[in-house]
Amino acid sequence: MKTITAKELRTDLDSILERVNMGEEIIVKHRFRDPVRITPLRPTVAEEEPSKTPGLDALLKAPRKGYYFDPNKSIKELYAESIAKKYL
Repeated sequence: MKTITAKELRTDLDSILERVNMGEEIIVKHRFRDPVRITPLRPTVAEEEPSKTPGLDALLKAPRKGYYFDPNKSIKELYAESIAKKYL
């Protein structure tokens, strides 16, 4: 958690908001007033609740195989090749 002044917040607002969106918490001090904490509204990845569909999450995270079909061939040629591979 980083502490900054109100002047720093005004001058570097874009970069500070970007850091907050990435999950960082920042405390802002302004003269003799109580400090305030800026935190992201959405929970960070570590704080998210477990998924209700773990099988779907695993499928989406799994490495995908590349296509082995030639995109320049017609459907008829691709079908003939796949049948030949399957039965020969």
